[in-house]
Amino acid sequence: MTPWHRTKIVCTLGPATDAPGVIEGLISGGMDVARINASHSDHITHSRRVEQVRRAASEAGQPVAILVDLPGPKFRLGNLPNDCCRLAEGAIVTLAEEGRAVEAGTDDTDGSRLPVRNPELLQALRAGERVFLADGSVELCVGASAPAQPGLDATRVRCEVLIGGIVRSGSGINVPESALLELVPTADDRQHLVFALSREVEWIGISFVQSADDIHRVRALLPSTGGPLLMAKIEKRKALVNLEEIVEAADGVMVARGDLGVETDLAEIALIQKRIISVANARARPVITATQMLESMVAYEHPTRAEVTDVTNAVLDGTDAVMLSAETAIGQFPAAAVRVLHRVIAATEARHNRSGKLEDAAGYDKHGLNEMQSVSISGSKQANLGFSACELAVRMDARAVVVFVQSLAAALEVARFRAQVPVVAITGSATLYRSLALAHAIAPLLCAECNATAEPRSLITKARAWLLAQGLARPGDEVVLLMGSQMTDGKLDTLQIVQLPA
Repeated sequence: MTPWHRTKIVCTLGPATDAPGVIEGLISGGMDVARINASHSDHITHSRRVEQVRRAASEAGQPVAILVDLPGPKFRLGNLPNDCCRLAEGAIVTLAEEGRAVEAGTDDTDGSRLPVRNPELLQALRAGERVFLADGSVELCVGASAPAQPGLDATRVRCEVLIGGIVRSGSGINVPESALLELVPTADDRQHLVFALSREVEWIGISFVQSADDIHRVRALLPSTGGPLLMAKIEKRKALVNLEEIVEAADGVMVARGDLGVETDLAEIALIQKRIISVANARARPVITATQMLESMVAYEHPTRAEVTDVTNAVLDGTDAVMLSAETAIGQFPAAAVRVLHRVIAATEARHNRSGKLEDAAGYDKHGLNEMQSVSISGSKQANLGFSACELAVRMDARAVVVFVQSLAAALEVARFRAQVPVVAITGSATLYRSLALAHAIAPLLCAECNATAEPRSLITKARAWLLAQGLARPGDEVVLLMGSQMTDGKLDTLQIVQLPA
């Protein structure tokens, strides 16, 4: 059984995870969410990977959510010979429409010709514009041969390499000053969304969100009930202007630092990250911090000190989850990367207490909790219940907060207060059980026989077995139990201190 951790781990699947036993290794190492990047590979391959995750998670008895990341209106390189090439500083390269005949005298294998999947981009580039590849690690400058005006016919654009590096097939292309973006969701997004619905995934990542309307348009394509949850990826400057509205409209958000670090001033990326996490925390939305968390582990077995510090700071910022991208998708040490991530998270959480971090801003009443053993809360005070449970767990040295939930929102109203103990969220829904794997501090438990009329004893029995198996409690220890006096309406209004039976 994977040791419990408050901050969750997202792993991107790819060729490196296809080898036998790798996905099992990711789960045993601490993976809570498996990410499918729809920008790469095909639906047959994605379907196989989803099935592998479902099977391995079931065998391990672990909840693992599936996140399908839609491509969005992103420009990308086409397929490169040998799948990658190195661009040297000062070299002249040609961006060319993919599928066009190779220009006479051009060697298509040395990186001097880069195929582009989006011919409309070539027509929009202007002389002097900066073009960034591979999350900004490679920088080009468009030469004077580019069209003088946007819209003129162009199938090839010559550029000078200002900052060299390695680019791969499908690498992203960013032109920060360009306004050439399709409406979200794109036609490709809609096809991938149909696939995701067919596989009954738990989360959908929406790329290049700029307003709450983008979220609403995608949500309109989902079933009215029981559909996947929506994760807004914050990676455009305009998204920062509309951040509060976007977070409110979405079910979760991602700090997508790859494109965000190109679209905004790189010097401000850490401050932007803190702001996004803070807004998401305040609105009880799970937030993922992503991109280059342990980037050096794509090629090396150990991370840099700076990368470890980056992970620690994301945890201290209050992120719900941290994400591995290339480290697990194409890296040489995917399982080792997950283990390192788990070690850093565990070490950080063991020494840093963030309980009640929203106390001052929210103004929650915590008086009289030392004497409270059982209290019913209703009406306007219901909003205090999640905070009260987390605070009471600290005051009483309880080992967990145990709650029966029928929705993500109910669980997040407890998780938002960053309990220092597990929030054991018990549900009878297999979909909700997996969805909750993303949320901070929540330990989802599936109880097929538990429903809206479940007896407290059955919930405590289920929680007791998990806590003892994890070594987080012993018989006789106390837990905080959250229930509803009218369980059929899904509202939590009763708080009790319960002793784990022998």
